[in-house]
Amino acid sequence: MWIFSLNRLRKNMAKPLKIRKISPDDQAKKAATRILRTRIKEFYSHWPNPDHTPTPEQLHDLRISGKRLRYSAESLREFYPDRLALLIDLLKRNQDLLGEIQDCVTQRGVIEERLNRAGKRGMWNEQTASLEKIISEYDERQSAMFAQFHEIWRGMTLDEFRKGLKAMVIRAKEVRQRRPAEESFPVDETGDETRAETIVNIDDRDV
Repeated sequence: MWIFSLNRLRKNMAKPLKIRKISPDDQAKKAATRILRTRIKEFYSHWPNPDHTPTPEQLHDLRISGKRLRYSAESLREFYPDRLALLIDLLKRNQDLLGEIQDCVTQRGVIEERLNRAGKRGMWNEQTASLEKIISEYDERQSAMFAQFHEIWRGMTLDEFRKGLKAMVIRAKEVRQRRPAEESFPVDETGDETRAETIVNIDDRDV
């Protein structure tokens, strides 16, 4: 079962991949395609093989990158005939499940710390037995939430799904630009609470 420091994970949080070969002079649909392709590549980089047990860091990075991808997809859906509905729905469900897993881990850690303090003081009584039961319940809930998430992730990592996603992303259409001509097209939305500023240069040719 995963026990880890939330502060440590935030400190080592996955940094957004830089969207390359894009400028304010590009057609909006071209920019939309490059943004989504980069965010998708970043998203899938954290836990590429669902048959391998992920580390807490991988799950945390997946959750943060999923936020970035979801916010980008929601802001760019007007460029797509299908409005990216399936992708957005799956990302929302993933975020909900990973958020519940994180809540279980956090609450379990707090209770386990109280239990350890009681043990050091030799205070084993009905209260400590209750704390152990609560920890067990958090473990069970965390396992159930992870099983649900794992099933969705397996589907999202299938070759058929990835190919369909790639084909969907390149079908961007031209729409009437609502922003003033002098305003830059948004090239990155991190979507995380700490607003990481460090950007990693990568090649975004492939999803």
